[in-house]
Amino acid sequence: MDRSRIDLHTHTTCSDGALTPRALVRKAHAAGLRAVAVTDHDTVAGVAAAQAAGAALGIDVVPGVELSVTVDGAEYHLLGYGMDLADGRFQDYLERFRRQRAERAEQMVDHLRALGVALSFDDVLAQASGDALGRPHVASALVAAGHVATPQEAFERYLGNRGPAFVPKPSFPAEAALDLVHAAGGVAVLAHPGHWTSDAVLMHLIRNGLDGIETVHPSHDDFLTRYYRRIARDFVLLETGGSDYHGTRPTDEAAFGRYTVPYRRLERLYRHQARRLADA
Repeated sequence: MDRSRIDLHTHTTCSDGALTPRALVRKAHAAGLRAVAVTDHDTVAGVAAAQAAGAALGIDVVPGVELSVTVDGAEYHLLGYGMDLADGRFQDYLERFRRQRAERAEQMVDHLRALGVALSFDDVLAQASGDALGRPHVASALVAAGHVATPQEAFERYLGNRGPAFVPKPSFPAEAALDLVHAAGGVAVLAHPGHWTSDAVLMHLIRNGLDGIETVHPSHDDFLTRYYRRIARDFVLLETGGSDYHGTRPTDEAAFGRYTVPYRRLERLYRHQARRLADA
């Protein structure tokens, strides 16, 4: 089996994924991957368990996180890799955002109750294995309570960006997020730039220290992949890629093991990280 491919974008039960960190690593090993990054939303709680599983199976596990950030009020996602997980400032941020996520979920429950939907915050907590609460957990609670048939219906009726129970995430400027990742010794990469990222926003992030672009992603067709690869070359940026696997969406199983990049991309990321640390 060719173990030269890697997946640098996955999620576990520590945020909104379906598999535990250990199960995700076992899946990556079974798929023939040489390395996998655990990039849960706003938490690194699953990294240690994933790395233990990786050590037992002989597969590299890259510590990562996917941060929700803003530029001019619009939301984007930033992937951080290789941070010192014991860094105090980094941990303080994650703890603050954990509390904000819980408060946001409670506010959504309050909005739903005001709409006559019988749901409690405990119902939402029952759907979450980790500490990074989000809309998917509220959607799952609505399904479990019989108010909607599917999570998609929950978003369409209540939780979508224009839905009556929607609550926006707290603003976290991308510039501050870039600084946070770098201060913790990590590397910052823009996730799925094909998700409505204008060239102006991309250039703004590059000027503020962005290290790389996720060029390979299930939402990118061949044109977008080539387009972002060209930008990465022109601006000497790292290229990453992955399946964005959650295990909760119809397309996830087909994407896992397909949307990968060569191991040399990770080697280049590590070299770039070493240069950053040497220059710090």
